[in-house]
Amino acid sequence: MGHVRLFIQIVSERTFPQRANIIMSHSLANRLNLPSHPIWVTFGSSSDTALIHFSETNSPLIRISSRLASQLKLHGDIKTLNAHYDPPSRRLQLGPFFGVLLNRDVQGSEDQLFGDLSGFLEECARVATNRGIFLCIFPPEGIRPDQGLTQGWLWDNKRWQTCEGPLPDIIYNRITSRRVEKEPSVQQKLEKLRKEHQIKIFNESFLDKRQVHEILSKDESMKRFLPDTIPWNTSHLRAMVQRYRTVFLKPIHGSLGQGIIRVSLENNKWVCQYAKKTGTVTHIFPRFYEAIQKLRQKTSRSRYIIQKGLDLITIDGRSVDFRILAQRNSFGNWAITSSVARLANDSHIVSNLAKGGTLRKTAEVLSEAKVIGVKPTIFELRDTALAIANSFEKLAQGHYAELGIDLVLDQRGQLWLIELNSKPSKTIDTLPNTKLTVRPSVVRLIDYVTYCTGWTPYMSARKSPRARSKQKPSGRKK
Repeated sequence: MGHVRLFIQIVSERTFPQRANIIMSHSLANRLNLPSHPIWVTFGSSSDTALIHFSETNSPLIRISSRLASQLKLHGDIKTLNAHYDPPSRRLQLGPFFGVLLNRDVQGSEDQLFGDLSGFLEECARVATNRGIFLCIFPPEGIRPDQGLTQGWLWDNKRWQTCEGPLPDIIYNRITSRRVEKEPSVQQKLEKLRKEHQIKIFNESFLDKRQVHEILSKDESMKRFLPDTIPWNTSHLRAMVQRYRTVFLKPIHGSLGQGIIRVSLENNKWVCQYAKKTGTVTHIFPRFYEAIQKLRQKTSRSRYIIQKGLDLITIDGRSVDFRILAQRNSFGNWAITSSVARLANDSHIVSNLAKGGTLRKTAEVLSEAKVIGVKPTIFELRDTALAIANSFEKLAQGHYAELGIDLVLDQRGQLWLIELNSKPSKTIDTLPNTKLTVRPSVVRLIDYVTYCTGWTPYMSARKSPRARSKQKPSGRKK
């Protein structure tokens, strides 16, 4: 099976010899091990018969007739794509076609079309293009499984342009709304793509806190990282507070630190605290039923869990957690891409950046942390996150390739898992190093796409002809 990274140019039928719809050089055909007789050519879910005319030039450029391009749903100017030929099926495959699923109601602007995800998606598009991968972003309503069509946006000439294409080879679910993701029409489309079209979809759904706790509790080796967690109700709250003195009420679908309530029993009084933009709000109740009335009011819009309060380390009086990003790599294995420490705002009970928290390097915070017992190293912290990712993959249903893992450290040096997120934040203020032109998580994401679509053996250590010719000996980002 031959492989080549090549340029594709779409040209008018009039320039083609009779009956031919592809023109390429003999040398290129030899590298692909192409026969002289007609073959199939595919791009995503589209396919058609290819009749090749061989030229005497020595070029990585192939010309495709506008009619064939229309059948394959290939559009635009010269494209860099990968191609490999499979003799048993007589199929020349172009791709891979990588689709990113994103809801249309993301708040964007003309220069930031996809809101907070714009920078991340532009990086994805640049890396994908450099590797000969076709990337398209589309909303759920832009997918038409029965017609084999997608309508969305591609990155071309340094801007997003609308496009129409076939169904992709693989889909990365970045829907940012649980409501949109749960819509029956969206779930029906995803099911049809998986079952009828055999399209791989990863990070296929949001996770909730109770679900994650129940899944990981099945693994004995994980239990030591899981704080005692039970569903929220009145009797459970009384029992948990009497046992631990301090607990946290958390919405099972919460994110960005929203909706978290700290409940404690101090001097026989019930103390309830939660964060607002202006700081932490504190209510003190002499009687349990008075606290319950307030808590029912605060928790009426979502299901909640009760979680054991932890005696956590602090830095300058500020609570700390560690966000570790785990991703599957070019071999399909889980690996740690990055880690960062998040310090809470002085006036908030959570460390999330949305509540005014700040970022610091993990190693620096660990070196400053004071614990009674043995303090874990950064390697032990990353190994713990890696073990959690592997355990979750084995026990959970669904296909996940990226997890945001939030760990905390208590005063005795014990690590605890407080959240597992299948849609980790991609905003620039969550990056440990904002000077990189392409974040490592983007590179690893594209690595996994090549692995999952079966292109890794053909694409390793290769660059597109265009990228190779323009590469400068400047500092290389890592």
